[in-house]
Amino acid sequence: MVFLTPCLRDHRAESGIRCVLSPSPRHSDGRMHTVTRETWSRGRNQLQYSPTLSHCLEVYKSAMHAHSERGRVPSQRLPAGLSLLFPINFLPPDSTSTMDPLEAEGNVNITAKEQIETIHTEQLVDEAHKHETPALSKAQIRRFMVRLDLHVLPILGIMYAVSIIDRINIGSAKVLGMADDLDLGKGTRYSIILMLFFPGYVLSDVPSNWILTKVQPRIWLSFLTVAWGAVLCGMGFVHNWQVMVFLRFLLGLFEGGVLPGITFTIACWYTRHELHKRISFAYGVGVVASALAGILSYGLGQLDGTRGMRGWRWIFSIEGGASMAFGLLAFLFVPKFPDRTKWIKPDQRVYLYSKLEKDRGEYKTGEVDMSSFLKTSKDWTLWVQGSIYCFNVGTANAIGFFTPTIISGLGYSGLDASLRSGYPFFAALGLLGITSYLSDKYQRRASICIFNSIVMIVGFSIMRQGFSNHVRYFGIFLATMGVHSNTPALLAFNQSNVIDSAARAVSAGILIACGAIGGIIGSLIFRGQDAPTYGPGIYTTIGLTVYMIFGLAFMVWTYHKRNKQADRDGTDLEGVPGFRYAL
Repeated sequence: MVFLTPCLRDHRAESGIRCVLSPSPRHSDGRMHTVTRETWSRGRNQLQYSPTLSHCLEVYKSAMHAHSERGRVPSQRLPAGLSLLFPINFLPPDSTSTMDPLEAEGNVNITAKEQIETIHTEQLVDEAHKHETPALSKAQIRRFMVRLDLHVLPILGIMYAVSIIDRINIGSAKVLGMADDLDLGKGTRYSIILMLFFPGYVLSDVPSNWILTKVQPRIWLSFLTVAWGAVLCGMGFVHNWQVMVFLRFLLGLFEGGVLPGITFTIACWYTRHELHKRISFAYGVGVVASALAGILSYGLGQLDGTRGMRGWRWIFSIEGGASMAFGLLAFLFVPKFPDRTKWIKPDQRVYLYSKLEKDRGEYKTGEVDMSSFLKTSKDWTLWVQGSIYCFNVGTANAIGFFTPTIISGLGYSGLDASLRSGYPFFAALGLLGITSYLSDKYQRRASICIFNSIVMIVGFSIMRQGFSNHVRYFGIFLATMGVHSNTPALLAFNQSNVIDSAARAVSAGILIACGAIGGIIGSLIFRGQDAPTYGPGIYTTIGLTVYMIFGLAFMVWTYHKRNKQADRDGTDLEGVPGFRYAL
């Protein structure tokens, strides 16, 4: 049994909880096994500053063992199976304070003859995991989760949206005079500018998450935002295409850490079966940005000639400056990791930590090192998932390149074309919300991904066989809905089946790096010589999607086989009691 008592403290101490440990209210001989004043005194310095209860338990065991050797308490050791599975905030070190921890609680005299008078939390025992979780009421849990969502999700979603806008505005800039000013009509200059974004993106994904685990999301993600904003702002003052190539590489280098960092940060705050909706929210804000980016660029392009600057230069300068300002503001709001956050109340902290501990065997965020990188990168299932994610992003980019052709065929241009290019993205939000809700509710990941992939195939087929541009436009709706619902689903599928936090950071980086390679593939699928039907490109996207379905089915079979083997043998997967792979 773990007893918790509120910590009465002097004015210099931060709020926290004092932990008093007892393995059982009574032993077979009827005597209480409690912490005496001397026991506390022997271990209090370590207890007082201990960051986790696992350390606290070791101090307690050591003190109790020394006590038992002197016959002052029952010699019986702590019962087998006693473990402390959630952290407690202790009083911080204060060299100026000489107050005894027990005296700070009203000079309570604790002896071996007295039962410790505490107010302890009610316990909910999960038989599958044998973890003890303090009972917050349903209303309290609901309020806490809403508060948690508001702290974590909006700022990360907006950050991803800003990265999307800054990434794709180059298409509008080209139309609004950049191609003429930088002489991009010769050879493959514009294609090189587009392509050089992705090598930087691939190179930065995993190292960025490595840094993230060491310096906190608040610092690193804010820095990345300011950095790519500065690069984008500089693009507005470029006068030759070679410099633009270099700046696009830098843009990819800084933006590459955003999506893996956001995905990993969200995964640190939520259990595996709460992930899909949360990742979908952040990604959905980016989908909205994709829909509105063309309109924003069109509006900024109307500044053409103002102060002697072309419209495309205004796009880069204004959007880059706005990104830098947002990055500075984000430093105040981007969350830290759960174990380093101060705004959570003590009872909520215990609830959150114990829930995360029960779900994946840890609540603290570990740092990425070479051993964790090598161990994670050797897992062949990660590379199967990486190939699936790669092809999904490839098809998404291919649709993006193909859509303007369909819109042009319908006779639209300018603002009307930008609006109609955005409609499929808004439709994707509906399917994104429905599938993420069902995925978390029924704890199904791969089946949702397979469904989304089938929707994609139907959309591609209509795009190929449609008898008019209007019918093909409907096919774009379906394909866009499927591919953008699939992206957060695949990320949630991956993060739900990786337990160790360092491994989650590495796997998120590798997965999204594979997606960047898919971006290169997508840019090559629809060739100009295949216009206007683009038959080879559409057949290629269908083939990639079929591979995704078979790959997902194979992953389900693999994980189901491992789960069944663990059930039969009574073993723990990934070293976590009761853990089973999410299907």
